Amino acid sequence: MHTTRLWLILIFLWTLPVSGQIGKHITLRSESSLRQHADNFFERNAYSHAAKLYNKIIIDHPDDQELQLRLADCYRMLREHHSAEQWYRLALKTDQPQSEHLFNFASVLCATGKYREATNWFTRYLAMNPSDERAQAAIESLRDPKLLYDSRFEVHQLAIEIPGAVFSPVLFNDGLVFVGEGATGSLVKKVTTWIEGPYFDLYYVPINQDKPGYPKYLDDRLNSVFHEGPATFFDGGNKVILTRSAFKKGQEDTRNLQLMIAERKPNGTWTSPKKLFHHQDYSIAHPAITQDGKVIFFSSNKPGGFGGSDLYRSEFIDGEWSEPVNAGPQINTSGNELFPSVDADGTLFFSSDGHGGLGGLEILRADLSGASDPVNLGYPINSSGDDFGLVWQNDAKKGYFSTDRSGQDRIYRFEQKPQLVNAAVPVN
Repeated sequence: MHTTRLWLILIFLWTLPVSGQIGKHITLRSESSLRQHADNFFERNAYSHAAKLYNKIIIDHPDDQELQLRLADCYRMLREHHSAEQWYRLALKTDQPQSEHLFNFASVLCATGKYREATNWFTRYLAMNPSDERAQAAIESLRDPKLLYDSRFEVHQLAIEIPGAVFSPVLFNDGLVFVGEGATGSLVKKVTTWIEGPYFDLYYVPINQDKPGYPKYLDDRLNSVFHEGPATFFDGGNKVILTRSAFKKGQEDTRNLQLMIAERKPNGTWTSPKKLFHHQDYSIAHPAITQDGKVIFFSSNKPGGFGGSDLYRSEFIDGEWSEPVNAGPQINTSGNELFPSVDADGTLFFSSDGHGGLGGLEILRADLSGASDPVNLGYPINSSGDDFGLVWQNDAKKGYFSTDRSGQDRIYRFEQKPQLVNAAVPVN
């Protein structure tokens, strides 16, 4: 199973089905009921289930463009880009498609590394939607070789001994805390029907001379019977804000994401996490806090934003967190902005699929003063896949990030190479 679909539960699909509802056994008596159930799964964001049913239906209707596009969309949302490419390519040979399918196909082609062809499809889309800034940014970046290749960094995968997906590293003690898929913890967790795998927990791994030790379950108080997602530590590592899924009040078959805060006790254990903000009809996730603990950034699908998910900020004033404020159009796009982090100098890093680049989620650096547009970090930090969750070490010369470039979400170490400087020769 392609594991990148697993972390999507903490990124794009903010409202998720619970296994007790959408996963109930279905008795299929006719093709129409099969199609109805497939469409229901699709509308509920249960793309894995929808794809299975659509694949059954299309056997008898191989030329049905709507089915082809539904399968393409399912695999795109599951981040199975090669399968998505095949179905888009087949569907777009026939009738005139809607422009959104042109954009989605171009995005998938970026993810499979077919940049020249992707540029052509983005161009076709832009002819139908000339004001779309995402397509403009995509075409501009694909034509900029300095963006595609940048020799400043070296990257190496960390050999963390967890077989499933691992992502979103943050510095903690002498190692990293990260989100992992596994069953090494003390809690027995349910299986969610959408991702068909175990829930996510927080893990800790010590790092010694850039080599990881054996990972361990972080803490029973911080990990629950729900998903735990990206976290951020502050106050000398004694406070943590983490992402957690929870039932949506009054709708037990759906979930929202929320931020929880906890403090470390003198004996090293943690208090029970409490909600940082009170909200019901939308999700907030992926926290990042400044070193002084005064400003927090996070991603949310709060109504009124610029796209699917935006970055927001809140300040700690007089013992309370202020009402979150959208980070603005220079950072946010009509796409998704996710996984923020803040380095020691207060520079913001985040991932986006709306600023153009090599494909998938791209890691960018933002000047919070607004003096310039966000800068794409380029290859090898970014790739044709999804790259996200970057964190710098305090010396600002190396750090860690997540990527699915190997076919599975894993954590990589990066290091900035020494740069040769041409010394000026004085003239007499």
